[in-house]
Amino acid sequence: MPARRSRSRVVEARAEMYRAVVLEAAERVFARGGYHAARMQDVAREAGISLNTLYGAFPSKREVFDALHEARGAEFLEQVSKALGMPGDARESMRRGVRAFVEYLVAHADYFRVDHREGRSWAIGDVEASPAFQSGIENWTELMRRGIAEGLFHDEDASVMAVTAFGVMQIQLAAWLAKPKPPTTETIAERIAIHLERAFCRDGGG
Repeated sequence: MPARRSRSRVVEARAEMYRAVVLEAAERVFARGGYHAARMQDVAREAGISLNTLYGAFPSKREVFDALHEARGAEFLEQVSKALGMPGDARESMRRGVRAFVEYLVAHADYFRVDHREGRSWAIGDVEASPAFQSGIENWTELMRRGIAEGLFHDEDASVMAVTAFGVMQIQLAAWLAKPKPPTTETIAERIAIHLERAFCRDGGG
């Protein structure tokens, strides 16, 4: 019985390793040519595994795509949520959230390109399909409510303010990363933060 459990753990570990390798490869493939142009053969080649092994880990390209978003979305949510939850007033939290948002996507630029190529909007509609991004919107909505209660933000619809923040961050980051020589992460985050402060803060921000 112990030997059987040991073999089972080895099989599970191997399957998890293949899944991780596949998702990293798929991220690069989808980023280069888009989801619709990508083939499972391309993903298998990029991952350095056989097509049969790939289908053993993921029965379809759509399942690869969904698993990629689930994995990256969970990481993204954790990093930004941690930043938002640190001590400080709502304005300070917003700046930390922006910085975490930018840092994660600059570090995972291929993942950002996947969404950008598919025209996914994190602010309206598409986010509802992802529990991680929906939770992210809820976290930012709570931040906006806190800023209003603290007298720092304009007293407007917090949920609309939250999706506005997501939309601004997505658009601004895409514009900066499209430049031949993008500015530093710090510069991008600071400019986005200033933009949001001007939109939300009672004193108009910097």
